[in-house]
Amino acid sequence: MERIDQRIALANQAMEDIQNSANQETKSSAGDKYETGRAMMQQEKDKQAIQLAQAQELRQQLEQLAPNLVYEAIQPGSLVLTNEGYYYLTVSLGKIILEQKTVYVLSAASPLGQALLRKRVGDKIQFQQRTIQIIALY
Repeated sequence: MERIDQRIALANQAMEDIQNSANQETKSSAGDKYETGRAMMQQEKDKQAIQLAQAQELRQQLEQLAPNLVYEAIQPGSLVLTNEGYYYLTVSLGKIILEQKTVYVLSAASPLGQALLRKRVGDKIQFQQRTIQIIALY
């Protein structure tokens, strides 16, 4: 949640900075240059708005998970210990270090996430010429 909240805050700040810059820019005798600058600022603001919407969607997805539940089969919200380490199926955030352990936070829609879904402790999957064994679910 902290990472996603940081993304949201950064996108909001960037949009505010862009708006402030646009408000401070004055029309000069070089009208085309002014219009080009305003168009570029609007494109950047639109890009930040998309990033903000994506981060808010990720946050909403995280809020819907029940991390205290332990499942018998892997599904979104599962923390999985494998012979390769820990995987947390939620939203794609990449590698994080938590309590001195590396956890790969990945989306259930990712290729590895799809391969892990519905697997149980003791199951093995083949993924990119590797054999991954499910050791525990938390």
